[in-house]
Amino acid sequence: MARAKRELTAFSPQMVELGLRELFADIAANAEELERREALRLTFDVSRATVCHVLSGNLPNPGVVSIVVGLLSGARNVVKPAAGDLMPGLFIQSLAATDPTLARRVTLTSDREAYRRADIVVAYGDDETIATLRANTSAATSAFFGFGHRVSIGLVDFRQSKIQNQKSKLAAAEARDASLWDQQGCMSPQCFYVRGNAAAFAEALAREMETFDCRWPRATLPFEDAAAIARARSEWSFRGRVWASEGSTHWTVVLDERGGWAATPLNRFVFVRPMASRTGILPVSSSLGRRDACPTLSTVGFAGLSLKEVVGMAQADRYCLLGEMQRPSLLLTNGSRPRVGDLII
Repeated sequence: MARAKRELTAFSPQMVELGLRELFADIAANAEELERREALRLTFDVSRATVCHVLSGNLPNPGVVSIVVGLLSGARNVVKPAAGDLMPGLFIQSLAATDPTLARRVTLTSDREAYRRADIVVAYGDDETIATLRANTSAATSAFFGFGHRVSIGLVDFRQSKIQNQKSKLAAAEARDASLWDQQGCMSPQCFYVRGNAAAFAEALAREMETFDCRWPRATLPFEDAAAIARARSEWSFRGRVWASEGSTHWTVVLDERGGWAATPLNRFVFVRPMASRTGILPVSSSLGRRDACPTLSTVGFAGLSLKEVVGMAQADRYCLLGEMQRPSLLLTNGSRPRVGDLII
C-alpha cells in the first residue's frame, strides 16, 4: 500500500488508500465463493490455457480484478499494462511476496502483440482500440472479451418522503459515487437525473462533494485537464447553475434544467438534470450520431425508485443502489466484468 500511494501519482495518496483498501476487501470477501461457483464449469485442463490481459490503465481496479479472475480460472496469465501504468507490476510483486507459486502464473509484458498468441483475450480500452484488437486476434483464440467505452448515471425520485428525510445520507452516497477514483472509471456517474426538486438535490450533492474532497482530495491535474474544467464551468454558468470548489477545480456540480445529455470533463464534474419522463431517459447508444447522445450505459445507480421502473427507463449492464456504483460484486453475471466461467470455453 505504501508503494502504491507513492507511485500511483494519477490519484492523491488518500484516494489510492481508500480505493485499494476497498478493492482488496471485496476480493477477499468474494474470491472463495466465486471459485466455488465456477468450479463445476471447468471442462478442460485450464492450466494449459493462456489468458492475455490488455489493460487501459485509467484506474487500478479493472486490471487487478482481471488478473485475479484469470488466476482463479487456473490459467496462465500474460498482462500487457498501458504505458505508465504501475499497478499491475505492484500487484504481481505483492503476489510474489505472499505466494510465489501463484505469482509464477502471471507474466508482465511490454509486447503489444502478446494477445495474438493467447487462447483467451481480455481487453480494456476505448471502442476503437477494442475493435482493432478484436479484428487482429488470431483465429486460434477461443474467446475475446472486450470492455470498451461506457458511462454511468444515477436516477433519483427526490419526491419520496423517505428520500427527503435521508437527504444528507443520500447526497453523501452520491458524492462518493461521483468522486471515487476521480470519476475516471466507466462506473463513475456523470449525471444524476432527478424527479422532484433538482436544485435542492444539486445543492445537497455539492455540500457532500466538498466534504468528500476534504478527506479524500482529488489529484492535482495537468494544465490541460484543469483548463477544460475551467472552460466547462464558465460555459455552464450561462446555461445552468454551478456549484464548485473554491479556489480549485477539485469538484463541480452543474444544474442543467434543460435535461438531455452532455459529456463532462470528468475529474469530479457532475451534472444534475430533471427527469423528463418515466421511460426512455436516455438513448442506449451513441451510434445515433447526435452530439448529445449518451454512449452505452455501464451502471445505473438509483434511489426512491423500483428496479423494474429503473430498468424501463435506461438499459445498462448493471443496476445498484446509489453509494454502490463503484463497488461491483465479483459475483456479477452480466457484462460489467468477466467471471471465471467466462474464461473457460
